[in-house]
Amino acid sequence: METNFYVVGDNRGTEFFLKHFKFILWLLVFIIFALSIVVTYQYFIRQLDQELLAERIQQEKALSENLVKKLKKTGQQDSEWEQQVLSQSSQQKKLNVQQASLLERQRNEIDELNSILKQREQVVRQFQLEKTSTQEQINNLQLKVRSVQQQLQSVQASLIESKAENEIFLSQKNKLESEKNKLEQKLNLKKRSKTKKIEPVKSGKNILSSTDVSVEKLKITKKGRTVRVSYNLTNNSKRLQQGRTGMYLSSKKNLEKEIPFRLANTIPYKINRYRIISRKFTKIKAGSFVRILIWNQKKELIIDTAYPIK
Repeated sequence: METNFYVVGDNRGTEFFLKHFKFILWLLVFIIFALSIVVTYQYFIRQLDQELLAERIQQEKALSENLVKKLKKTGQQDSEWEQQVLSQSSQQKKLNVQQASLLERQRNEIDELNSILKQREQVVRQFQLEKTSTQEQINNLQLKVRSVQQQLQSVQASLIESKAENEIFLSQKNKLESEKNKLEQKLNLKKRSKTKKIEPVKSGKNILSSTDVSVEKLKITKKGRTVRVSYNLTNNSKRLQQGRTGMYLSSKKNLEKEIPFRLANTIPYKINRYRIISRKFTKIKAGSFVRILIWNQKKELIIDTAYPIK
């Protein structure tokens, strides 16, 4: 049997409540059932959490015991670390002191820079004042430059004329130089024709017929009563030549006399190609001769020649 409710009057709220009474009742039952399920679920979860907490507590105890053992072992290391930290702190203090001194220096430098900047500002002001005066000078100089340019144009015209004159002068100069060279060549030819070779006067006996050494480029220069004699002692062979040589003054009568070998009056030679031999004589008599003697390594006379002094 279903119960029917009838509402008399205009109260719509009670009318709605009475019409949906069954639905509201079942909704309340469902909510109570859902809340009971949630409560039971929370209860079981709490029990599981307590068991997990107990296991974790045991694990933490084991870990703490292990940590205590490790801490005992690392106690000595910690003391060493403390000493290092103390030393580092002392070093840090020193660094702080150094940094403080550096900061003071930097402050002093900044003050100096500020003073320099002030001086530069003053210099800039002076420069600006001078700039105004120099602008006037520049204007005056521009006027002078214009006048100088006009003068340069006139000078260039005169230079063009002078270039033409210079070209004429150079052509004449080249002609004169060519004539001068021709005259110099003629003079050189005349001098060569006048110069005569110094012919040797042979003297001495027992001279070897073949010799590997010769006297070349003989020069005899006479100034007053002094004479300078020089020549090239030349090696005509491919072997090393050794021996001694000497230069002597002789009269025409004594050219045939033999001059004995003496170390004091000779010069040693050791030549592959040639060697320059020179000597100076003083107080020369008229009609004297220069006598050149050369001995080989065996002290054998190989060259005995005489040259007149003119």
